[in-house]
Amino acid sequence: MSKIRYSNRGKVIEDSDDFSTFVFEHGLEVQDKLVLLTKKNAKIIEKLVCNDDDYFPFAQKLFDYYGFGRVQENKDKSLFAVVREIDRDNSTNVWRYRTNRDSFNNMISYITESKNNFFGRLEKGETTLPDLIVDQCGTGLKSLSSKVCKYLCEFAFQKDNYYINDRIVRHILLFYLDFYRIDHSDINSVYAVDKMEYQTLYGWLSKLHKARNETYKDKITKSELDHILWYCYKSFDL
Repeated sequence: MSKIRYSNRGKVIEDSDDFSTFVFEHGLEVQDKLVLLTKKNAKIIEKLVCNDDDYFPFAQKLFDYYGFGRVQENKDKSLFAVVREIDRDNSTNVWRYRTNRDSFNNMISYITESKNNFFGRLEKGETTLPDLIVDQCGTGLKSLSSKVCKYLCEFAFQKDNYYINDRIVRHILLFYLDFYRIDHSDINSVYAVDKMEYQTLYGWLSKLHKARNETYKDKITKSELDHILWYCYKSFDL
């Protein structure tokens, strides 16, 4: 399996027959092995994700079945069920691998606790929320916390407020910052990106998003940007 590497010692996206075939079959616009953040590419990837049976969004179906009111209060364990499906849909596997189940349950309690006003802050797009979940609920939630915020925000408010903190996104990010000429001289390795808290990563993805929108004079959503970075490079060995 081909690798993605970015450090002081070298910057390389290794040749990959799977990637080359994927790009050719779907007519993606690519330069220097990077799938460009164009609207055309975004539309292609969104269609592929929607039609990919491996990523059927069952969490959305569950949320719609229970309704926002029940989910918000975790009635009939509805919030638990929806968040567990977000975990499964996104292969973060916090619940499946058992070792972080206490953290998972703590997260459900944190979201449900009325004094935390989680859904009100979610609707406003507070970028502190994923880090707060990690800090207050326990280990193993770094990736899942951002996905819970992103998808609950979409399900409940139809708002595109969050990027995801995903290993694939983190490992390809610096290549995109280089391509779109965003100075990151103080961050020069994937290791440094992996250590970032969510709010810091959000800031860099926002810079990339802004540069992309200025380059093409049109707009893509946070979700579309996430999907290009994640779906196009998920076959690489990280």
